[in-house]
Amino acid sequence: MDEEKKRFRAKALARRDSLTAQWRRDYSDRIIKKLTSLPCYQDADAVLTYVSFRSEVDTISLMEQAFADGKAVFAPKVLGKEMDFFRIYSLADLTEGYRGILEPSGGQLIDSWIDDRLGQRGKFRTGKPLNTKAADESAFGASSILVCLPGTAFDRAGHRIGYGGGFYDRFLSGFLEKESGTDAAAHPQMKFTTVALSFSCQIFETIPCEAHDICPMCVITEKEIFESFHWKGKHMMESIGTTEIDEYLTQLGTKAQTAKTVLHGLDTAQKNHALTQAADALVRESESILAANDKDCVRAKENGMAEGLLDRLKLTPARIEAMAEGLRQIAALPDPVGEVMESFDRPNGLHIEKVRVPMGVTGIIYEARPNVTADAFGLCFKTGNAVILKGGRDASFSNQAITETIREALKQEGIDKNAVQLIENNDRAVTTAFMRLKEYVDVLIPRGGAGLIRSVVENSTIPVIETGTGNCHIYIDESADLTKVIPIVINAKTQRIGVCNACESLLVHEKIAEQILPALGKALLEKQVEIRGDETVLTQIPEAHAVTEADYGTEYLDLILSVKTVASLEEAVAHINKYNTGHSDAILTEDQAHAQKFLREVDSACVYVNASTRFTDGFEFGFGAEIGISTQKLHARGPMGLKELTSYKYQITGNGQIRP
Repeated sequence: MDEEKKRFRAKALARRDSLTAQWRRDYSDRIIKKLTSLPCYQDADAVLTYVSFRSEVDTISLMEQAFADGKAVFAPKVLGKEMDFFRIYSLADLTEGYRGILEPSGGQLIDSWIDDRLGQRGKFRTGKPLNTKAADESAFGASSILVCLPGTAFDRAGHRIGYGGGFYDRFLSGFLEKESGTDAAAHPQMKFTTVALSFSCQIFETIPCEAHDICPMCVITEKEIFESFHWKGKHMMESIGTTEIDEYLTQLGTKAQTAKTVLHGLDTAQKNHALTQAADALVRESESILAANDKDCVRAKENGMAEGLLDRLKLTPARIEAMAEGLRQIAALPDPVGEVMESFDRPNGLHIEKVRVPMGVTGIIYEARPNVTADAFGLCFKTGNAVILKGGRDASFSNQAITETIREALKQEGIDKNAVQLIENNDRAVTTAFMRLKEYVDVLIPRGGAGLIRSVVENSTIPVIETGTGNCHIYIDESADLTKVIPIVINAKTQRIGVCNACESLLVHEKIAEQILPALGKALLEKQVEIRGDETVLTQIPEAHAVTEADYGTEYLDLILSVKTVASLEEAVAHINKYNTGHSDAILTEDQAHAQKFLREVDSACVYVNASTRFTDGFEFGFGAEIGISTQKLHARGPMGLKELTSYKYQITGNGQIRP
């Protein structure tokens, strides 16, 4: 059997090694994109993944996506004849280890993380049953773990040939039982999913296997996803369109349609009064909202949420007042509904007007940002749109408290409280089914990380307005006023690190690198920013770390900044257009010709001259609040305020005309 496996291993590796580096990069991107769109990834609280080596499917982008999505990430480390997984918080936690493969230098073991997650202590693989009652009462509830496996060869039955060391088979034997998919005796609340990542050239019709070989639940290639024969019908790919979910969402949709009609009958004064009453209610109920938010924050800290994401989740009295002020500003803004955008008369006497009207029912799916709950309500309500909200489970207590406060305020005003509804079920299946509620929802807007946005775009049958992630750049031109540089960069990078308009990448003209980088580096380091730079940057800022290609395309949402020197404005523009996400980019320059060229050629929703990217915000633009920042080009682009939540219709008035 060993010799036969060796033959398949050699054949598969030869096929894999024959792929060009570009093909491997492209295929890896497709594979990771498929994986992150699946419920097994989106539901996962932790991702255990191999660190790609040589010609394997590249998992670097998977780890970066998982970091950005606030998931706990674990990588393997060989310990003699065994292997275990240690938690990492960035790629910088990896160092060269077994056979030159990058491994964690240390960190929390997956066993320890699981024990903490379940509120239990003790060894993981003892086989000793947990106290089920205690586990049920744990603050953390059920959890989900995704394990990504490497391999040399696979077949369509799901069999896998590894590299011959047996590390993964031995490790997984402690996690998984072949019949049930979970180590049910040890962890009744843990749901495990194993996925193998492979290029299609590594797939054979059949390969040899032994009883101790662990089969993944599915195999993902650049061309297809197929389930292991051994796991057919298990939880990995099961249908989510249950009758119970459909009935639940249909009820919400029906209520929203009814509320929509009520909203269309309100005049501007009625809407404005209701908005101010809702604002007052938020402040009045701030104590209960903060108590609910504390529950979310405690849970998030225990789950290891990154600092930047935790900052987005956290509410304070000042932030609740800011939410209320946002509603008051919306009330003070002109009502776009009913605005005559154009009017003209035809030769036959027809009078035609193009008039702004509400979208109807808006759906919004967002992550752990409770302020979005109030902002979304305010903008939708002012524009006559009913709204169905689906917030992230990490902010579930906060979202419920805010929504109930607003609904009660509407009720007191005699307005249908179903003008705003919150999907309180945090099952991923409900979210996916919501994306297909086209019969009741007119437009769907995702707000969150790249994984969420991609999932909505790829799965929704409802028209989507795509709000993008923010890999925002600042370019320091050779003519920049150096007295402006440090304040702007520090503000853009550090004022709030977990927001999409924070600066993530800095470009510096090589002619002023020696002049500006030491002082700028000192200012950034004082703010605890980790600098990742090229050779020039490393020379000028000794504390910096070497930058990688992946850094240039990363939205960190953390105190990390990539820094690159460039030889010209043209090189800066080309770099930005290659790596940005179409969100916000800035130039610091005193050369007006350079400023105009940058404004004209950088392809982003918001392009700045001599100002921080942090201003890309509906509140700062005078919109009162924003529903999101659109990085697409159809219908809306940039911060989306009231007008972006309207459509239009033509109203035609005649006096008996008929078409000849």
